[in-house]
Amino acid sequence: MLRIYICPNCYNFRMVSRKPDAICFHCGTVLESCDVNYDTYMNMSEADRSELKNKYKIRMSQANEIIKDC
Repeated sequence: MLRIYICPNCYNFRMVSRKPDAICFHCGTVLESCDVNYDTYMNMSEADRSELKNKYKIRMSQANEIIKDC
């Protein structure tokens, strides 16, 4: 089964089948699993994928702010 991963560093998507510890081809960072499945991702438009990426960026920046405040 293919899974969708996103890079927490450069925010590129990657489809991975067997490697739960996959790395980004662009920057070498360990990827994080996305909250959408393969079928949903494939049916998304470019705008929907961009929105997914932007929501991930916002979540990451909010998490980093919380960590910084601790």
